[in-house]
Amino acid sequence: MKRPEVQERFVNHDAELPYGLEVPQVVSAIESFYEYWHEVNEWHLEEGYGRFHKQFRANNAIGGFVSHRLTTRFAEESPDFVLNRLDDGYPDLLYDGNDHEWPEDYAVKDSDNGPGLEIKASMGNTFYAHHNVEGWLLGIHYRINARSESPTDDAPAPDDTPPIEITQVLCASMDHEDWEYRDARGSNRTNTSELKAKVGLHEMRKNPIIEMESAITGVGDLLREYKETHAEFDPDYSV
Repeated sequence: MKRPEVQERFVNHDAELPYGLEVPQVVSAIESFYEYWHEVNEWHLEEGYGRFHKQFRANNAIGGFVSHRLTTRFAEESPDFVLNRLDDGYPDLLYDGNDHEWPEDYAVKDSDNGPGLEIKASMGNTFYAHHNVEGWLLGIHYRINARSESPTDDAPAPDDTPPIEITQVLCASMDHEDWEYRDARGSNRTNTSELKAKVGLHEMRKNPIIEMESAITGVGDLLREYKETHAEFDPDYSV
């Protein structure tokens, strides 16, 4: 299948990023992820195992994999970020460029005041967390191109289609009021928090780092605002 790539027209070089992280570093991390996914996907196809995404049991498992791969790459791209050594620790990336004292092993269960960056990936239009992210959040939306785009054809996507695409990378600083608690009692799911559309998610959508045209979403005046923001950096897009 076609190797995905970041198109320059979808990159917002004026996006705000925390702790010295730069837009080219984000783009480089995405390109590295694309190369990895492409090579692994091609191996699965050649060996007859089917497409790589089919090896995951659920979509949220793919999201966890995407966020972990990119978190690791961000730590490699920026010398001031250290990967949180604790599984499910918070935040994912610990900022080590100031005088804040982290544990020697950089294993942090929950930092309420230490500087860092949390990474979330989702196929949906929002982001979920098992705890409210109060600090910088970098959110990644992706899509799996599993089927033909024809409404009457259920065949697999053709070979000239990228197997996966990062449609949107957003970033903003969150606080407690940006989240809405979702009680999972009575179901087999765990309790989560979801970004509120007109609060936390709005702050994210105002600051796209990478954004494909198809990823712009919202309603009314907010949608128009997001379109106008996109038009500022995408020369092929007009409102």
